Amino acid sequence: MYVRHLRLDQFRTYEHLDLALPTQGLRISGRNASGKTSILEALVMLSTTRSPRTTTDREVVRWNSGDDYGVRPYFRIEAAVETHHGPRNVGINVELDAERQILARKQFLLNGDPVRAHDLVGALKCVLFSPEDVLLVSGAPSERRRQIDILISQIERSYLHALTQYGKILTQRNQLLKRFARERRSSRDPAAVNEISFWDEELVAAGSMVMAHRYNLVNRVSALVTARSAHLVHDVEIGFRYLPKLELPENNFPDGRDRHQIAAIFASAIESSRPEEFRRGVTVIGPHRDDFVFLIEGRGLASYGSRGQQRLAVVAYRLAEMDIIDEKSGERPILLLDDVLSELDSVHRDLLLIAVTDCDCQILVTSADASTLERAALQDLPTAVIRDGRLSIDGAS
Repeated sequence: MYVRHLRLDQFRTYEHLDLALPTQGLRISGRNASGKTSILEALVMLSTTRSPRTTTDREVVRWNSGDDYGVRPYFRIEAAVETHHGPRNVGINVELDAERQILARKQFLLNGDPVRAHDLVGALKCVLFSPEDVLLVSGAPSERRRQIDILISQIERSYLHALTQYGKILTQRNQLLKRFARERRSSRDPAAVNEISFWDEELVAAGSMVMAHRYNLVNRVSALVTARSAHLVHDVEIGFRYLPKLELPENNFPDGRDRHQIAAIFASAIESSRPEEFRRGVTVIGPHRDDFVFLIEGRGLASYGSRGQQRLAVVAYRLAEMDIIDEKSGERPILLLDDVLSELDSVHRDLLLIAVTDCDCQILVTSADASTLERAALQDLPTAVIRDGRLSIDGAS
């Protein structure tokens, strides 16, 4: 899989950008805030429907968007993609209200036709490395869950559906529990129990599917992280483990986690936690409370690993993502390296580049320091420079 052409309109700092991408990829250099990261951000949005940098679409709309044409602020991004199954075009159109406060319209396009967000996810597959990735080790569990969700969603459409359903059910169930807490309803109240039981069943059905997918994928990710990290971090073993909020006996699932077995344990756990949930007014158990942990020699990497080891562990995780996507879909994803080389010393920089250039995929790598990109492993990638808002490749604008 590779991107042949990327078009941006009114996106971040770009009024318009038409970029023909070489099959092998591109080195992109330019000053900070020149628009390097915006190119990678647009590709990730086309892959996942969401920005990796912000939670609101307002922030990616160019500041003066719409002024020249007397229309409401908007952005459009579009990519022509080559896959094993033939060419496809993916696009996103967003329009804000005149005050730039409310999302007026968001449209997803696949081969020119409007589709649901679910149908666009994974049509273009990307893996992004960024300097903030080290927070996957030491940051909040929510970000680790989000990254796992993005990975599985690109390769398992049923997972994205189950995850979306779970989120909706969880919201409804929590609203009901908040009312029970406010009214001081007892968990032994037959009417209250009967009312919550419907949402219990729905939560178990969607949540057990989410957890089964996570278990089965993370088993493979863990093995790949260990294998990949062995070439990056010497003398210690790096691991990756799923820590579900639901307690599942390890020896009960020799052949992977079965959704029906998980559902039975989940249903029992919900019943046991009912007094606490009625008292607190919130769902206390389920995949929304899951975590994933990086390990070094079997201990928490966040506590026992150096900053450099943490960064390289995340590199190994991103490489494992690429391997998983390839295994499950038969497509090598686009690899996006956003100014990560400057975060590593020379030795580990070369180890990373050797690993990624062996991936047999299209690579886009950015840096504010052009000399950082002058590495032997990147010599086959054409060079692009951004100056004064204009991008030129090998001297051609």
